[in-house]
Amino acid sequence: MSLLLILAWAFPLILAAGARSPRLAWAPAIGAIPALCTALLVPIGTELEAGWLLTGAVFALDPLGRTFLLFTAILWLSAGLYAAASLRGTAHCGRFNTFFLLAMAGNLWLILGQDLVSFYAGFALMGLSSYGLVVHEGDRDALRAGRVYLVLTLCAEVVLFMALVLIAAQAGTFVPGPEDLRGLGDLPIGLLILGLAVKAGLVPLHVWLPLAHPAAPIPASAVLSGAMIKVALLGWLRFLPIGEMALPGWGLLFVFVGLATAFFAVPVGLVQSNPKVLLAYSSVSKMGLMVVVVGAALLEPAIAGAAVIGIGLYAGHHALSKGGLFLGVGLRKSAAPAAQGWVFIGLLVLALSMAAVPLTGGAVAKYGIKPALVALEWTWLRVAIALTTMATAAMMARFIWIMAFARPAIAKVGAESAEAGAAGSESGALRLEHQAVARYRDLIPLLAWSPLIILVLLYPLVFGTAVSWTTDVGLIALVGVLLLPIALVAWRRPAILAPLKDGIPPGDLLGLVRPLLLGLRWAIRWTLRWVLGRAEALIRAASAGVLATVRQRLESRAGATGVGLDQRLTAWPLAGALWLGIMAGLIALALLWPSIAEQPPASKTASAERTLEGESPASGLPSEPLDAAPEAVERPSATVDGAQMSAESEAVGEATAPEPAPVDLVSDPVQPAPVTPVVELALSPSVPDATPESIASEPASEPASEPASVTAQESAPQRPQAPGVCDPGQRYRFTDGSDTTLELVQCRLVNGSPERIAAPPVSNELLRLLQARLNTLGFAAGPVDGLDGPLTRDAIRRFQQSQGMEADGTIDFELLDRLQPRG
Repeated sequence: MSLLLILAWAFPLILAAGARSPRLAWAPAIGAIPALCTALLVPIGTELEAGWLLTGAVFALDPLGRTFLLFTAILWLSAGLYAAASLRGTAHCGRFNTFFLLAMAGNLWLILGQDLVSFYAGFALMGLSSYGLVVHEGDRDALRAGRVYLVLTLCAEVVLFMALVLIAAQAGTFVPGPEDLRGLGDLPIGLLILGLAVKAGLVPLHVWLPLAHPAAPIPASAVLSGAMIKVALLGWLRFLPIGEMALPGWGLLFVFVGLATAFFAVPVGLVQSNPKVLLAYSSVSKMGLMVVVVGAALLEPAIAGAAVIGIGLYAGHHALSKGGLFLGVGLRKSAAPAAQGWVFIGLLVLALSMAAVPLTGGAVAKYGIKPALVALEWTWLRVAIALTTMATAAMMARFIWIMAFARPAIAKVGAESAEAGAAGSESGALRLEHQAVARYRDLIPLLAWSPLIILVLLYPLVFGTAVSWTTDVGLIALVGVLLLPIALVAWRRPAILAPLKDGIPPGDLLGLVRPLLLGLRWAIRWTLRWVLGRAEALIRAASAGVLATVRQRLESRAGATGVGLDQRLTAWPLAGALWLGIMAGLIALALLWPSIAEQPPASKTASAERTLEGESPASGLPSEPLDAAPEAVERPSATVDGAQMSAESEAVGEATAPEPAPVDLVSDPVQPAPVTPVVELALSPSVPDATPESIASEPASEPASEPASVTAQESAPQRPQAPGVCDPGQRYRFTDGSDTTLELVQCRLVNGSPERIAAPPVSNELLRLLQARLNTLGFAAGPVDGLDGPLTRDAIRRFQQSQGMEADGTIDFELLDRLQPRG
């Protein structure tokens, strides 16, 4: 089951490689199937580590991730089926399918990836691939929307990258948990908010949404508005310390920016005549409301749990409803006349649910976020939320009005005949396939659209209660009363409201800023042209003077010998020497240019020098024996694995310690652990309580008296106990050989019985000690920064391999035992 966590996003990525082929024209229709199976079948808490991917990716499915993955996979599946049926045979269909599948893979990747690198990789893949969807039509409006989208997306990705780097540095890990984010600074929080605000469409960074939605094809608009903009919410919920600590300043920022976004989009959207533009502004308003809930969770950590649940419920309903509305707009234009009535009824159901009319899924979703908003106990906020409810209902009424007068596209038969003519030039199998697709062209988009309507209808039955079904019934009734006279005026006297139609162009603020940007660009261009012109003139004047002086001196010297300057420069001794010098320089540069990317392990000679200087290469401790009492009795040395070891016995009542013997110069810096125990000195309080390597010894040549005899089992440090037998009160101590010691829990009580833990939790401090110890032993673990990077993991694997362990890079207590300095 855990492999589905990778297959969910890797499957559309693989399909994208051949999506331009006509044989894979249906690839978008099946790309999200593994993701949907993952959301339905994989248990919550399943985790999979992919150490081979990037810096070591971690994929998991938590409750929040399952919610986002479920509605995202459903929407991508419906939009993909719609795209495969409606765009098949059109111009650049293969290119659209490629970008569509790449964007799908990125969206699913960032949902399942728990580490910072996976989130950013999926975010970048989704954002850059969406540019191909926006400019697919290739007309002037599409290219303008693509430019605006690409500029804002690239800026957002740069800011987000800086934020994630700072989060990794402060949390000390690429997979930060809630406790790791507790001390997050203001700079990474601000960059994270700014980087994701573009994707969320918050004012004033929302201008790309109303431009991109009408420019992109219908299925692309559905996933852009329904799925992709929700990743901003996921990023904030996952990488902000929500529920761990109160952030009043940032919480108020979320609340005020969210309200400004929700209210700003309403009047601009109401005057639009293009239904896709109106739906884009509706998405901006809805995202503003969800951002207000995020701000409430930052203000009051106690309500964070209810806020996260409410956001997931609200985001899921908005994704299904808004995606269905966009697909319905396409069907309203392209469906057969016999199906137009059913299409309008479906649009009416989705619009009423989006308006939070009682007994719909929208009312249940609105009820889900109310606990978080009511907990703030701000009267003015309740009034503002009520106004946003009325505004959304007004926008949906405007949408239904536009769609009621919409008419299907003309010349559909001509398009089908043109496609049939094009298919005639292809092979017989492809021609039959095209004819079958043309026959069911109207049926397949309807089948792709129908599940979204069914799920929206089931939403209140699955997630709602009797109380939630009647949410805001009074406000909705008030909106109906207020809109009735406006509808009568629009019906009987349309000329009165005609001046308001399209009074504000899509992109609103961009139209106000555009003259300023053009003026600024003109000023910068002419300023640079003048500065560069002056600089070029000065450089030419200065260089002309210098060259004239040099040439004059060379000609004077050449004239003294009676040979012209050109002849001297082209003479073989001078020209040949210059040519040979240039070639020698290039060869030397080619030989010396490569830089050492990674510091190699310490050489054997360096290990031997450390041994001669009093340090054992295997332990990093002085190789001289510890001072023993004068009465110590010598023991003969014994040979273990080719290494000479010696030990000395101390007086009565004193333990004895072995003397690490010099290591052969051709042996590895770290020797495998011997197996025969030896009498050793008891560890002092400053030395960690770790298990040293055993060293073989032989009986003493001179027997000591009975009180002075100490067995190896009594004097040697305690070896690791059998699995399940341990002391919960005893702490494991690990050190890098310096004065720094870290205490770890190796034993815990489970149902009243002690249980040994195989691996400690990886912390920033533990990684620093590991890196310092590995560097001391010559395994090049990189900088001692406490970050779990590829150099550290590679050093751990090389150390495990040298010790005869399984080289999997795992940090467990066995690894710590082998790394402990011996003493």
